[in-house]
Amino acid sequence: MTRKLPAWLVPLFPVLIFFLAGLALIPYPGLQNDELFFSGPIYFPDAAVYQVRAGALQIPFMVMSYTGALKTWIYAALFEFVAPTEWSVRLPVLLMGMASVWLTWLWVRRIASPDTTGTRAAAVTAILLATDTIFQLTNTFDWGPVALQHLLLMAGLVTLERWLTTDSRRMLALGFFLWGLGMWDKALLSWPLIGIAVGLLCVYPRETMRRLRPLPVTIAILSFLTGAAPLVWYNVARHGETASANARFTTKDLRGKVSILRGTVDGSALFGYIVYPDSTPGGRPPRTRIGRAAVSLSGFFGVHKTNWMAPAYGLGLVCFVILWRSPRRHVMAFLLIVTAVAWAQMAFNQGTGGAAHHTILLWPFPLAFLGIAFAEAAARLPRFGTPALAILVTFLAAENLLNTNEYLAELATRGGAGGWTDAIYRLAGSVEKSPGTNWYGLVDWGYLNALRLFHEGDLPVFVVADGQPAELKREIETPDCVFIQHTEDNQIFSGVNDRLRQTAADLGYGEHVERVIHDRNGRAVFELVRFVKTL
Repeated sequence: MTRKLPAWLVPLFPVLIFFLAGLALIPYPGLQNDELFFSGPIYFPDAAVYQVRAGALQIPFMVMSYTGALKTWIYAALFEFVAPTEWSVRLPVLLMGMASVWLTWLWVRRIASPDTTGTRAAAVTAILLATDTIFQLTNTFDWGPVALQHLLLMAGLVTLERWLTTDSRRMLALGFFLWGLGMWDKALLSWPLIGIAVGLLCVYPRETMRRLRPLPVTIAILSFLTGAAPLVWYNVARHGETASANARFTTKDLRGKVSILRGTVDGSALFGYIVYPDSTPGGRPPRTRIGRAAVSLSGFFGVHKTNWMAPAYGLGLVCFVILWRSPRRHVMAFLLIVTAVAWAQMAFNQGTGGAAHHTILLWPFPLAFLGIAFAEAAARLPRFGTPALAILVTFLAAENLLNTNEYLAELATRGGAGGWTDAIYRLAGSVEKSPGTNWYGLVDWGYLNALRLFHEGDLPVFVVADGQPAELKREIETPDCVFIQHTEDNQIFSGVNDRLRQTAADLGYGEHVERVIHDRNGRAVFELVRFVKTL
C-alpha cells in the first residue's frame, strides 16, 4: 500500500529551485544604490526623511515619504552580528522570497479548497511563482524594495484565511497587524489591499458585509494602525504627506506602462537595466563553474530573452471562460479583479507603474489565477488532464528558468550594467580615510550608499553641490578633497562631470585624474580626481 506524500512537502521542490537560482545570481551584479537605500539611516539617522528622538537616540521612522524604516531596523540588527557584504544584504531577501512562495502555496490551497484540485492548483502556482524570472530577480536584488511587501502581504492573507475558517480573533488581529507593517514598509501595499477589498465586495458581497460586524472591524482597525504606527505618526506630523506627495492622477505614458507590464510577465523587462544591451562591448568568458554552466545552457537551448507566460495567461483566460459554471469561478474572478484594480492604481498614478519593481507587486495574484484555472481545467479531463497539466507546467517552468538563466549568463560574461556594476567593490576598497584625503566628493548618483555601507559610515563623503556656485567653489578649493565620478560613458546623470569641470576651470583649477577603477571585465567605470590650481 502506497502512502500519499504529505501536503506540506509539495512546495519544497519549487522553494528549493527558487533558492538555488538566487544563490547562483547573488555574486554577480554589484550592490546597487537603491538596493542599499535602507542602510543610510543605520549610520546617519538624518538620512531618513523622518526620525523620532528618544533621549539621545534618533530612531528612523521613514526613509522616504512612502517608504518606512522597517528594513533599516532589520538590517541594523543583522549588521551587529555579520559584516555588510553582497551575501549578508541579499541572502535575507532571498529567504523572504522563499517564504513568500511557501505562503502562496498555503493560501492558494486553502482558497481553492484543500482537495486534490486545490492542492494541484497550489502546486502549479508555487512552481510558476518560484520560477518566475522577474519575481526571482526582484526578490534576490531588492532595489524596489518588494521582498517585505510580498512576505507581509501573503502572511496577512494566510492568517486572515485562518480567521475566516476558525473565527479566531487572534488570527484577525495578527493578519491586520502584518498588513499594517507592510504599509509602513512601503505604502504601495495599498495597491493590492484596495484590490482585495474591491474583489471581495464584487465577488463575495454578502459574506463580506456579514463579516463587517463592530467587534471584528474594531480589532482589524486597531491592529492595522498598530502595525502601521510609524507611518501614521509621520503622516499626523507631516499632514498626510504620504498621499499628498505621491498621489497624482495621470493618463500619461500609459502605453509605456502596458509595455512594462508585458515585460514583467514575459521576463524581458530587466534586460538592458541589470545587464548590458547586446551591442555593448566588453564581454569575457565566464570564470566560475556556475557562469560556464549558464553560458552552456544558453548556447544549447538558445537565447531566451522572453518566456511563454504571456500566451499562458491567454490560455488561462480561455479556461476561465469555458469553466464559467465551475464552483471555483468565484475565486478566479476575485483574483482577476484584484490584479486589475491593483494595476489600475499604479497605471493611472504619476511616477508609478513604469518599472518592473512596481508591476511585480501584482504577484502572486495573476499566477494564482493561472494555477486554479489550469488545475480546474485538468480536473474536467479525468483521462488526459493530469499528464496534460504536468507537461504544460513543466514547459512553462523550464522556459522561465531558461529566461532567468539568460540573465545569469549575461551577468557572468558582461557583468552588471549601470548602477549594478561590480566595480563598486573595487571602488570601496580603494578609498579610505587618510591624512592626505579627508573628504570624498561624490559627483554622480549611484555609489553613495555602497561607500557608506562598506565603510560602516566612517568614510567622510559628501554629495557635490551641483548648481550651487558658492558651495561648489568651497568644495573645489578644499585641498584635501578627492572627487569620485563615473567615466564619461558611465554617467547616470549625463553631463555632471562637464559641469563640475567647467566650474573648476572658471575658478582657475584643472582636473587631475589620480586613479581609474575598472570592473571585472576591464571597463573603466570610476575616476578619482583632484582639482589643482592652474598657472
